[in-house]
Amino acid sequence: MRATAVVFAILVLAAAAFMYKDRLMPRDAAVPPAADTGSGPAPVDRAAAAAAVGDAPSIEKEAEYYISKLTESDPDPLSVESADHFITKDQMIALLPADASEVTTREALEADPSMSPDTPITVVREVEQVEITTPERIIAEAEGDLDQVVRVLEDGKVKESTAREVLEQYRKNPDKEITIVKDVEYYEITTLQELAENSSIEADEKIKVIRKPYRLESASVADLLEEREKLSPDTVFYVRTVRPTDKHGIWGIVHDGIIKNFARGMALRRGEEINTYRVEIPRDADEKLEDESSSFLGRMIYDKTMRSYVYNFKQNRMGQNPDFVAPGQEIVIINFEPDELIRIYKHFTSQQG
Repeated sequence: MRATAVVFAILVLAAAAFMYKDRLMPRDAAVPPAADTGSGPAPVDRAAAAAAVGDAPSIEKEAEYYISKLTESDPDPLSVESADHFITKDQMIALLPADASEVTTREALEADPSMSPDTPITVVREVEQVEITTPERIIAEAEGDLDQVVRVLEDGKVKESTAREVLEQYRKNPDKEITIVKDVEYYEITTLQELAENSSIEADEKIKVIRKPYRLESASVADLLEEREKLSPDTVFYVRTVRPTDKHGIWGIVHDGIIKNFARGMALRRGEEINTYRVEIPRDADEKLEDESSSFLGRMIYDKTMRSYVYNFKQNRMGQNPDFVAPGQEIVIINFEPDELIRIYKHFTSQQG
């Protein structure tokens, strides 16, 4: 927990926050509307959240449960090109940009004068992976869009269903495991000569390759921030890929990330119903209050922009507090302590009543 500042320091910080914010995102600037998650207007049901942790209604327990689900680790690495998540320091991030690979043939590689028989290359292979999952994970991976298609394994056969249909089947039979099938990639470092000696690959067969040995397939945030920041076991990070629509700098990225991730919600059981409960944060919650003082969210976002990291995954370079962020090649990494996320939950659910 951060020590309470004296009144003068709070006033100075508040003034600096709004000077900085007004420079990055003017009060009358147009902010894109929040994406429709497709899960319906279901704000957090405080009694249901408390019931999910097996206790009488308690705002503290609700908040802890909600944040634990919000930051739950995914066994699959997050894509560096589409990251927009609150994650633990140990969550893996896939650092392979899509444009690093190409589809070609062994013949074409052998005809390239820059390639020799012993030139190292990486072959990208795609395989199907079977996973046992949960309703919470299905909703999280669908980002609240319950019409997203999920491939389910039933009785040895793969069937395509929507996330909504899968959850409905689970509601009817909650003791049955949910088994899904995903397409995943793995990377094999080899050479042209080894490819030529591989009888399972024809000379004119299409293969996906990276024209070098891929140095780093994935890394955790702890790996990326090694020697830069001492991390506590409970540290949480917001990780977001910079996009062309990010017109308001780091401030806008943190602002949208908090609003959208809390709005995605989580799966909670209420009797026989499984639904998505979420925290609705107004898009103007970071603006000045009527008395021109700092808002709760404005103070927090200012603090986070001042302590943000930006990792360029194409150049393998980490920076801090940049004046410019490059879409399509950088991710923003921002440290949150669990108690800060809990305060966000408590502040806005109390406003929702």
